[in-house]
Amino acid sequence: PNLSGMLKQVQHDNVGEDCDPVCEAQHDKNWFALSQVQGDKMRLAMARKKCAFTLAEVLITLGIIGVVAALTIPTLISNNNKRIVETRLQKVYSVMNNAIELSEVENGDKTKWDSFGLTYENDEDDKFVSSDAQRWFNKYLEPYLIYNNVIFDKHNIFIYFPDGSLLRGSDYSWDFYPQAKDYDDYDDDNRELSGKKYFTFQLKPWSYKKGFEPFRSGWDGTIESLKSNSTFGCKKELPPSGRAYCTRYIMENGWKIPDDYPFKF
Repeated sequence: PNLSGMLKQVQHDNVGEDCDPVCEAQHDKNWFALSQVQGDKMRLAMARKKCAFTLAEVLITLGIIGVVAALTIPTLISNNNKRIVETRLQKVYSVMNNAIELSEVENGDKTKWDSFGLTYENDEDDKFVSSDAQRWFNKYLEPYLIYNNVIFDKHNIFIYFPDGSLLRGSDYSWDFYPQAKDYDDYDDDNRELSGKKYFTFQLKPWSYKKGFEPFRSGWDGTIESLKSNSTFGCKKELPPSGRAYCTRYIMENGWKIPDDYPFKF
């Protein structure tokens, strides 16, 4: 309804009229009610107008959100990647050593197990058939591991785990990829990726207490050596044999990537 017109009509109807007290009271009551409704409507319109945003305000807000996102998202991604590496490194260490312990129940003391072996057999078309590595794995580890897939070649074992990681073993040296796709994307011998995309372990059930340990050959037991060793050190400059000590460096820090780690993830 047109409240303004109704107010004017009430005024018109009472101009020049002699209203008794009752009539006058009713008139005042009607006038007050209509005035209040009109006031409420005006206040609502003002509130709606006040709540609206201008285009400039919207653009400024979006710009601020974009700047904050640009500053925080890379850090969030890096922290998430770090947690993946830390979690999966500790997990594969536990999984492999648990498998060794279970295997000892059936196959006896691990210090007396067969060596890994490096011989292999091909068929008449020179295609790979089997290897010492395959036979060793099937006897000592396969029954005690949960994995998605395992692949063999002449000297290597590739174990694909359900969490998306990959463990590639050859003799006593084993490289662990927290993300299996990182192995698929690069050449085998790209040592520049050591300590970044893959981390080196050693499988020596016959000599290590646990059997499966972060690489430690030649280590003098100091943290400084893990970082600065000229052959295996965990540092930006690539040592001749890769950054094999990076795995041990992370383990010695409680399976957490140290603050001074040479790379971001």
